[in-house]
Parts: sequence; C-alpha cells; structure tokens
Amino acid sequence: MRRMTENRLVKQSDFPASQKMTYLNAASVALMYSQAAEAAIDWQKDLAENGTLNFDEEAEVRIFEDLRFAAAKLIEAKSSDIAVGSSATELLSSLAWATLPTKEEVIVGTEASFPSTIYPWQRVSRYVGCEVRLAKADKLGFIDEGELLDLIDERTAIVTVSHVEYKTGQVYDLEAISKKAHYHGGLLIVDATQSAGQIPINVQKMNADAIVASGYKWLCGPFGSAFLYLAPGLQNRLDPGIVGWRSHKDIWDLRADRLEYPNSAKRFEPSTMAYGSVIGLSKAIDFLTSIGIEKIYSHNLSLVDVLVTELKSRGGSILLKDAVSRHSSILSVDFPTEDSEGIVRLLNNENVIVSFREHVRISPHIYNNENDIGKLIEVFDKVARRR
Repeated sequence: MRRMTENRLVKQSDFPASQKMTYLNAASVALMYSQAAEAAIDWQKDLAENGTLNFDEEAEVRIFEDLRFAAAKLIEAKSSDIAVGSSATELLSSLAWATLPTKEEVIVGTEASFPSTIYPWQRVSRYVGCEVRLAKADKLGFIDEGELLDLIDERTAIVTVSHVEYKTGQVYDLEAISKKAHYHGGLLIVDATQSAGQIPINVQKMNADAIVASGYKWLCGPFGSAFLYLAPGLQNRLDPGIVGWRSHKDIWDLRADRLEYPNSAKRFEPSTMAYGSVIGLSKAIDFLTSIGIEKIYSHNLSLVDVLVTELKSRGGSILLKDAVSRHSSILSVDFPTEDSEGIVRLLNNENVIVSFREHVRISPHIYNNENDIGKLIEVFDKVARRR
C-alpha cells in the first residue's frame, strides 16, 4: 500500500474523539465539532443555574436567528427562507400535511430512500387515498434517474427524494428532477440530511421547493436540531401541519382565539425545543462554511478515491456505478466470500468505526486523513489473515 499523508482539514482538538479512534461513520453520526458541543452545554448549564435571568422572553424570540443565518449561508438562501426544527422527520411531516395532495394526485419517490423521507408522504396518502409511486432500486440499491423521471407526470403533486442515498451514496440531479416536477405543476421536497455539510448546495440552481436537513450527520452538530428551506413562493401559501405557540407571528401575543402566521418560513417553527442544540448547530455550520464546502467535498472524495483503490485491490466489490456521474463521501463495499456484518463488527472491535447498511458502509469526513484510511486497511488485512 502506498505511503499515506497527513492532510487533515481541521485540528484534531476540534474533534477530540478523532484522537482516540479511527472514525469513518459520518453517514450514521458524525463526530461533533467541539465548540458546538460546548455551546450547547453552556446554554443548558446557564439555564439550570439562572433560569430566565439570562434566557428571558426577548432571548427566546431571537433564539433561532443565528441558525437561520448560518443555514442560509450554507445553502445560498436568505435567512427568511429558513425555519428551525428538532429533526428532519418533524419538518417533513409538517410539510406533508401542509402540501396535502388530492385523491387524484400522485406522490413520487424512491424505494432506496431512508424511510423518514417517505413515511410522512405514505401517511398522508393513506388519509387522502392518493397513489404513491416509488422508483425501483436495482440489486445494488441504485436508482435509474431516467426511470424516476418517467414516474413524474401531469398527476404528480409531490416528488420527495434524498439528495444523497444513505446506503449507496448516490447523488441525484436535483435540477433535472425539479424541472420535470415543475413542468407538471408538482413540488420537489428534498431530504438533504446526507448531503448538507459534505456536498455544496445552491438552492437557486437546484430549484427545490423545500429542503430539510438534520444536524447530527455531516453538519457535525448535535442531535435535536434541524433546518428547513422553504422557497419564497410557498411561504405565504402553506398551512403547516404541525403548529404551536411559536407559530403566531408575535409569539408573546398569547391568545388562543386566532393564529396568524409570519410571512416567512418561520411559520414552520411551532414550539419550544432543545434550544441548546440549536445554538450548537449554528456553531457547527459556521465552522464548516469557514472551511468551505467545496474544499470539504474535494477532501472527502480524495479519501474515498484511496479507499476505492485499496479495497478493490483486496477483492472488494465497490458499490459505485460508471453510469452514476455524481458521487458523495459515502462508500459501500462487499467482499463476495465474507459476511459484511461480521466485517463491520470486527472493524469496530478494533476501534475502526464504520456501519453495516446491508454492506460495509464507510463515510469519511473533515476530521479524517489518509492515515485513517491506512488504519482501516491495516485492520482489514489483519482480519483477513485471521480468517
């Protein structure tokens, strides 16, 4: 194996866990940026010690502002286009009820998607009785984009996809999908939880109607925080499916006899939540954008390239397709004569952390370098010798 190099994008002190393990599992849960964790904990500690002395009513009004600005910068939107929530699933569920199709309309997705990308739409389809069309995955888990586009027709109300598929790392051409959906009067709803933070996102070019992303994967933030981008043309039209005391345009005008939404994406922010995680996520996103998402993307793909070369030379069957022109930092691999789940278990026991998602799934991020790839290969070779 060729000599590996120290090419980290970040200091290991920014991600302390990277000093005690070889962590290649961002597609499951990324290592958290140290200052994001500190900010979340500091807020919680201040609340415990001071109650509303510091976190007063005005502070609660402003609590989402930093994350709105950070997320807007990340995806090249405006802060008024951003709403904050506790998870991508929560935000997708609110969107599903807000965009409720009729019985005659169709929802289009893929059977390769992470379940939470589809379940909210399955739920509303049962309520209204509409059809759900899912593009079929091949035996490796890939979706033919042509077949996905063919499912979109004049009856399509919603197209819902993951920007990056969680098993294979396949990246969709959102511009092409949005063009076809909009031609037929449909909306494109995107789950970017597996792309935000590792792949550049420009909402103007993608032309998606809504994008959601949770913070604990490639954004290197805490659990319990997420954001929604909502296209300006929808912000005054949609009636959110989940509402609460924060839904009113003036949250401290506490009357139960009316509900007037803000004229922005904020109408999708219903309630009190784990505010410390919001502060932590804004810190994490600011850190990533200070590095540059293009730079992160290039760095991560260079590590994937090394993985492909080394694993292929050891008989690995890499889940990449020549026909798929766009790739991500997620790499899945099988070894024809080996048990993939067993390989993952052995790697994890050797402090090389990866996931089993029907295949051995490896997902390097900014805190990794080629030495980490070398460690994975070293352990894999040791395991192979044992067998």
